[in-house]
Amino acid sequence: MPHFFAQNFSDQNPPDQNLFDPNLSWQAFPFEADGYDFLFEAKSLKNPKESLIGVRYGDMLFFIRKIQRENEILFKGEKNTKPHPIGILKGALRVLAKKTHLLSHNLNNDSMRQVVRSRFLLKPSEIPARKLEGFCIEIGFGSGRHLLRMAQKNPDKTFIGVEIHTPSIEQVLRQIELLGIENIVIACVDARVLLEILPSNQCEAIYVHFPVPWNKKPHRRVISARLLSEALRVLKQNKAIELRTDDAVYFKDSFHIVMEMKNAKLEIAKNLSGEVVSKYEARWQRQHKDIFDLRIFSLNEDEAKKIEYDFKIDFVIFKHPEAFKNIPKIVREDYFLHICDVFVCDALVIFSVSFGDFNWAINKMIVFDKENQTASYVGDIPLATPANIKAHQELLTLLAEER
Repeated sequence: MPHFFAQNFSDQNPPDQNLFDPNLSWQAFPFEADGYDFLFEAKSLKNPKESLIGVRYGDMLFFIRKIQRENEILFKGEKNTKPHPIGILKGALRVLAKKTHLLSHNLNNDSMRQVVRSRFLLKPSEIPARKLEGFCIEIGFGSGRHLLRMAQKNPDKTFIGVEIHTPSIEQVLRQIELLGIENIVIACVDARVLLEILPSNQCEAIYVHFPVPWNKKPHRRVISARLLSEALRVLKQNKAIELRTDDAVYFKDSFHIVMEMKNAKLEIAKNLSGEVVSKYEARWQRQHKDIFDLRIFSLNEDEAKKIEYDFKIDFVIFKHPEAFKNIPKIVREDYFLHICDVFVCDALVIFSVSFGDFNWAINKMIVFDKENQTASYVGDIPLATPANIKAHQELLTLLAEER
């Protein structure tokens, strides 16, 4: 993540002042520089040494987190609002770095893929709105070799690439442009959540190639009984989800999950070359490692599934935001809600929240504008999964209580 460390703010700190006083006002907000609007600095109510700097670039709003330490100040992107491409965030940090006594940074010049906004990168909530018929999904596409090649060989199909690793996303988006491929869209999202909101019986194939094994933390794996259930619902009848792995433990555990199903049809292979040899597969072949394939087929036509929900917050009640900073985590049978932090400035209250499914939680920032009486999620809205909907409704109930 782009960041820099500063010794002190250079604009208004004379030499005899305490250079590390977190209450020093180093720059009046708002101000504009190099195409960025720096809107406000909101202080954390849980940790007085932390704050959020709100930045607008074009149609994007994102935050920079400022953390006061004993001998330095850290500025870094707030990961829950991180813009794409990452060069947008780096540019904002470079503007701030010029106003400080800079100690160190990782803000070197951007590569081409870090500054070009791609029309092929979609918000997760935009995926269901597209015409999704006969599409294929690759979960964790890494270098993108398999995804790109399959899209080239099948121009009549739409390929959805799902990945959470930003450098991989930026690399593949650049390759899509260079190769002139038109039938790929990319989403930065947890695939386990995305599958829950996709239509039934429409997918041609789901590829999970060389996922992280997580043998010591199996709950973090992509393959689980719940994911397989959603994947088989999304797939057309007799189409398959394909796991390809070099990890024997992962393969065996996945096989046992399938064997617990009431009905199952599967194919197993060992050390057979795939249609497209990925970077990882080529490496394992050179090392003479075993490679395992497990294909699980969808056997049924499932009922149509379409959940629509408007994550609107149509009221603002914030006379005492301090009352929300120490609320314990709310845990229900099938979802949870946690207010992680509350940030305040003159006109705004910002909630950092974590909620949804216990294993597949999402983290969001919500901005409440007291002056204009508006409230909204920063960036994309949550996906309309049952757990997310229930947690959002719990949040609305919580905010409406008298405090």
